Amino acid sequence: MLELDLKVSALPSDEEIIVELEGSLLNLRWGRSSKIACETIAETAPLIDIPNTIETVTWEPGILHSFSRSMPPFAALSNSQMAKANPCLQGLYFAMDDTGEVLIRASNGARAVTLRSEKVKWFEGMQFSIPTESICGLADLLPSDSEISIGINEARTLLVFQAGLTTAVSRLLAGKFPDIDRSYSDKDAAGTKWTFDRMELIELCRRARRLAPSRPVITFRTEGAKTKIDLESILTQQLGAMCEGEQFEFAVNAEYVELAASLFRTEEILILFKDKTSPLTIACEQTDHIRALVGQMQK
Repeated sequence: MLELDLKVSALPSDEEIIVELEGSLLNLRWGRSSKIACETIAETAPLIDIPNTIETVTWEPGILHSFSRSMPPFAALSNSQMAKANPCLQGLYFAMDDTGEVLIRASNGARAVTLRSEKVKWFEGMQFSIPTESICGLADLLPSDSEISIGINEARTLLVFQAGLTTAVSRLLAGKFPDIDRSYSDKDAAGTKWTFDRMELIELCRRARRLAPSRPVITFRTEGAKTKIDLESILTQQLGAMCEGEQFEFAVNAEYVELAASLFRTEEILILFKDKTSPLTIACEQTDHIRALVGQMQK
């Protein structure tokens, strides 16, 4: 497939391509006598056995693709210690609360996100993770403008995704997801509440990553009514932010803040603290349906 992808990427985009098999070669022809040849190999992989499903839910168009764009960076990498200790951290964790809303969580220990949705359907009584590689692969495979049917097998170990004529199977990751909800700071009870222009904060984080790609640790501090951000001895920038409650310096990885801020579509976002040592809760005034956690770093 990698070889085929390479050969197809070299084809002209404005020509009709004739695909033909000649012995062990797959010829991709166009024009009068132009062609690119790709070698074929004997099929040795077993056929995929699509399991029977006992229950099905339907996702609206675009929901899966939205998850694939925003949430995988918050999950643990498959070869990390966090993932080895708790395999369900390698994916997006789905569960349904008592009100029928679906909670989608992801965490790698240093950052986390919780999304609450009434539109997403899930299986009652089931709490499992879908691997991030499955989420991203399915988003590449399935159309974004079609409903997606999701079925679960009798053993409750596999999910079957269907959209149009395409069917794909994904495994599930079992495990107990960490209780990250108690780490979030509530907007009304936070000891410290910062309000930022979202795009200004994102642009600052991108600037910090360009200037210090190996360790983009930014420090937030106040000077009277001014809010300033320092990046070691490289960058000092003033932001139009407002701080309510106890004021103190804190340091954080700019990449993590940018990831969290990119989850929102509001003009302003909030950074909340329970106290000086708590992680940052990144939220917005308009809704409580999405929140992110980012751990502090040593300056």
